[in-house]
Amino acid sequence: MRDELEDLRRAVRPLLERIAQHPLVREIAEGRLPRERLRILAEQEYHYTLHIYDYFALSVLQMPDREGKEFFVEMAYREMGYLAQYQHFLRALGIEPEVAVGAEPLPGVLAAPNFLVHVAISGTPAENLAAFVFIEEVWSEVCRALHAGLRAHYGFAESEVQCFALPPLDPTREATLIRRYAAEETWGAIRRTVRLALEYEAMFFDAVHAESRGEEG
Repeated sequence: MRDELEDLRRAVRPLLERIAQHPLVREIAEGRLPRERLRILAEQEYHYTLHIYDYFALSVLQMPDREGKEFFVEMAYREMGYLAQYQHFLRALGIEPEVAVGAEPLPGVLAAPNFLVHVAISGTPAENLAAFVFIEEVWSEVCRALHAGLRAHYGFAESEVQCFALPPLDPTREATLIRRYAAEETWGAIRRTVRLALEYEAMFFDAVHAESRGEEG
């Protein structure tokens, strides 16, 4: 029997690899990005995280059953924990959270969270869940690389970069929910939504990398 979810994963693998192996990620993992330019990533990621809160609230409302709602409630708590730990990373760079909020968001940085809000309002539960899960999976991979690089090359204490040591998600649970919500005729829309979500996610890294190199958009 054809597995639509595995077909989707194969189809978007180039996008997942583009994000996980992005030049920005590699430069930090290898210690090649100047430390002072980490500030750009730190401020822009803080904007991204703050803009995702409305998305979780909308997603809880959108899910059609208790299991889906519980999933997004748990993801919201996970994000709150990440944000609390992330402030230690900001302060390790000499940035107070209120200063980070005042930094100008770069064009493209908020594309993914804004798109996710759109999907939570106008898409289907399957589209929403799949888009979130694929973004979260690749972000977890990025975080592992950032965590290792920041510890090895930039002299951060573990407590200062603990935010990037994300606990793993449960792929079996996520796959079960996506398959439950996905009617056969909706897989085309799911594939399109996931592809767009990952394209928008890549824009975050493109924008931060360009700014760190002093390139104009």
